[in-house]
Amino acid sequence: MTKRVLPILFAAMLGGAIALPSATASAAPTAKMNDAKQHYGEGEKKFKAGDYATALTEFTAAEAIKAAPQAERYIGLCHDNLGHFTDAVSFYEKFLANVPDKMKKEGEEIRARVAAIKAMPGHIRVETTPPGAAILADGKSLGTTPADIDLAPGTHIIHLELAGYLPIDRDLTVSFAQKADLKSELVAKPVEPTPVAVTPPPVDNSTKAVEPPKPEKKEPRSKLPAYITGGLAIAAIGVGTGFGIAALMKKSDFDKTPTEDIADTGENFALVADMAFGVAITLGVTSAVLFFTNDDDAASTPQPSNNAKPAQAQRRVVAKKHPVQIVPTPFILPNGGGLGAFVRF
Repeated sequence: MTKRVLPILFAAMLGGAIALPSATASAAPTAKMNDAKQHYGEGEKKFKAGDYATALTEFTAAEAIKAAPQAERYIGLCHDNLGHFTDAVSFYEKFLANVPDKMKKEGEEIRARVAAIKAMPGHIRVETTPPGAAILADGKSLGTTPADIDLAPGTHIIHLELAGYLPIDRDLTVSFAQKADLKSELVAKPVEPTPVAVTPPPVDNSTKAVEPPKPEKKEPRSKLPAYITGGLAIAAIGVGTGFGIAALMKKSDFDKTPTEDIADTGENFALVADMAFGVAITLGVTSAVLFFTNDDDAASTPQPSNNAKPAQAQRRVVAKKHPVQIVPTPFILPNGGGLGAFVRF
């Protein structure tokens, strides 16, 4: 009794505390380990019995309490037997990362199984709307839709073709042991227009009288040049009249006061008047010719008589048209000069 009290009193004197072992704290890890062992044992029993789903639940519970390579291996085996190949490879690789020395044989088996799973083809369900399309994978025919095809892991080109529809090419990446659906909707080809046969009109072989071509209507000749030259002729008459009057006035002045300047001026005015009248005559004649001349050719076509020969059945006589020629002609008078015109029809 004395020996047990002294350590307690000594500790109290030092103002410290002594942590005594707790029965509850030490019992908790032991209980968890027991639970893990119990789940692991139940998992082995279910696995051996072929109940892989229940065994997977038990091994997963044991792994959650205490991670161990043995439980990881069994979880991978359960997924493998249930067809969950991706999950199986995941837990197999966890196990292979830390294989115990006493499980080297199991490690070699799992490594070979991982290689076999990764070489497994993907299982693809191919469907089209409408069905019946030909399936070609990388150029190899694999039947018609709908169909289940197996493809090795990797990237493939799936070609779908159906008469009356546009072909489709799909790039498909397949993982090992994958299960997937490939659905496509085909688009109908555009309808090409049907060519319409054009029927040529019937040929009429009957003889018809050929009508002679109608003569072309000619526009009437413009009278504007005639009016312009006529106006210029009137203007020239006015100029000639004005200078003629001026010349007469200078003559009257010369009769009253005969000087050389008045004589020269009067002669100049008279000369201008004469030239103006000459130009007026020329322009007047030109205006008249332009006004009364037509462009129509004088032509006559006599009708053949009943007794005329075929070679002389029709004869056309065309009169030649002579152009109008106007030649200006200057003239000189004793007391002056002027300009005339020579008109030839």
